[in-house]
Amino acid sequence: MSWLLLALASAVFLGCYDLAKKKSVHENAVWPVLFLCSFIYALILLPLLFTGLCEPLSFTDHLYLMAKSAIVALSWAFTYNAIARLPLSVSTSIRASAPLFTIFMAVTLMGERPAPMQWVGIIVTLGSYFCLSRAGKKELGHFFSNGWVISMFAGTFLAACSGVYDKFILQRMNFSPLTVQVWFSIYMASIQFFIAALLWFPRRHKLPRFRFRWSFLAVALLLILADRCYFMAVGSPEALISIITVLRRSSVLIGFAAGLFIFKERKSKTKVLALVGIIFGLCAIALG
Repeated sequence: MSWLLLALASAVFLGCYDLAKKKSVHENAVWPVLFLCSFIYALILLPLLFTGLCEPLSFTDHLYLMAKSAIVALSWAFTYNAIARLPLSVSTSIRASAPLFTIFMAVTLMGERPAPMQWVGIIVTLGSYFCLSRAGKKELGHFFSNGWVISMFAGTFLAACSGVYDKFILQRMNFSPLTVQVWFSIYMASIQFFIAALLWFPRRHKLPRFRFRWSFLAVALLLILADRCYFMAVGSPEALISIITVLRRSSVLIGFAAGLFIFKERKSKTKVLALVGIIFGLCAIALG
């Protein structure tokens, strides 16, 4: 399957994953939710270690994959806490800014040069975020002074770092996509266990109550499918991480629509205009 189609399939699964994630963290303790979702993810993939499908790894190889898991764990720490407190239509739109960070790192660290149309897309997308900030003032106060907005941007930036790192380990170090996904899941679950044990368990009686929800299973399954398509796409020798990231973040359409029509969040023409601008900008980046 074409890496472009794989990236689009990942976007569909990722959009549905955002909905399940919002359901899981809504009025719930975030840290145990993160751990349980990561644990279910790893538990489903664990049998693959004993099938011979995963390549053997050296100690150094494991360190590379631990680093990948640590970056994503930190990104999740920022984004899950923000998603639990922000309107979904706002958080998913901020999440769509990942391609901007990815392109910036591709230019400065990997020597890539965006085409003129891609620069147009970057400018349009940034302008759309200004419109979003205007729309978000009524719901969140001053948009860029809201701590959870900053948290969402921080998590998104780290996700972009993870995307560039994925290209490095999959294309330049030639890890197999399945090996990366399986070991990533194991290390991620381990990291989330220690975070929950240190930050949530000792203070669990003072923090929001934890509630188990069956949506945790949906989070894990949808993320497995989204990551599988994503890792296979990035693993293609001809794949461009900047384009994959743009296509993958089109998942914002699902989250934005659900935020307005399912979760009944505030509608406004400015929000819709901002979303249209973001999508136009991302398309310009992809087609450039």
